[in-house]
Amino acid sequence: MEEALGRESIRLRVEEYGKIWMLLRMFMESDDPLTVMLIIWGRPGTGKTTVARKLMDNAKHAWKNLEQIYLDPETAGCRGLFSALQHACGLRGYSGLEILRLLRNRFLIVIDNVEIFSPEDKQVSTVLRISEAFPQGSFFILLIFRSDSIPVDISRVPPPAYTIYFRPYTFDEIRTILTEFLRGHEGFSVDEPALNTVSRIASFSGDARLALEILKTSLKTSKDKHVDEKHVLEVSRKLADNPLEYMSANLSDIHDRMILKIVSEHTPNIRLKNLFEEYRAIAREKGIRPLGYTQLWKRIRILENKMLLEFKVSSFEGGRTGVVWRKDLNWAMRL
Repeated sequence: MEEALGRESIRLRVEEYGKIWMLLRMFMESDDPLTVMLIIWGRPGTGKTTVARKLMDNAKHAWKNLEQIYLDPETAGCRGLFSALQHACGLRGYSGLEILRLLRNRFLIVIDNVEIFSPEDKQVSTVLRISEAFPQGSFFILLIFRSDSIPVDISRVPPPAYTIYFRPYTFDEIRTILTEFLRGHEGFSVDEPALNTVSRIASFSGDARLALEILKTSLKTSKDKHVDEKHVLEVSRKLADNPLEYMSANLSDIHDRMILKIVSEHTPNIRLKNLFEEYRAIAREKGIRPLGYTQLWKRIRILENKMLLEFKVSSFEGGRTGVVWRKDLNWAMRL
């Protein structure tokens, strides 16, 4: 099921995949030390991670002298990029510099969810200028951002540096992904109008993950293994009542999930101070050590970078205070 979906996503993103593969092949054919920096960006659910994982899988069979490392700061606990590098290589206790000296092969390093780090994060700066620290090293570094615009100043990245934008999926593309997904669900039936409705809702933002979430929830809650348009609309409206629900389900960090839950229950916003108080109460109730005020604020900025929340400074009762806003979704507003 997931493999079929992955194949379909690659087919729909054949142009983007082809560009990345061509750059990687040129990198591997170079006789001299070389560092290639590739920044890809686009909204959530546009196939970036799927393409990157397929690239790594194919590269594994094509080149035996290519060391591969996949880093996801979100699931690595935000320890920092080189700390995650230690974990990925099984070399705890070694510094990032020592690790790179020990591993002599060429490197393909994919860093996902880079938006978790702020633009000023020293770890990001270190990676962007890795060729200066290791002029004899060969690195192909793929940075994946969930963003509507280029999130870094490309002029500050030593050449050769490239960017590839992953545009939102169209209605027809999302419809194709759903059809492929259903091939792994024998025994279920979905009306054509139902599939069209899911595709229409998700095409507002071009988010294939949203389409799959609506369809999977509809399949899960159907009593007779049949889904019609009425069923899809019912599931969609429930998500529209709490548009952060399907997003928080994909977050691995318990603190992020608690933050989104609290914000989703306040329309349209909540003061940062009140959010902190509610968060601490829920964390203690669950037996979880709560974050401090500054740590919580940093998490909120991370979620803002991931386009899940908005943070503003507003005037209240003669003073100014931080306010966290729920991110409204285009598809939810149109239901």
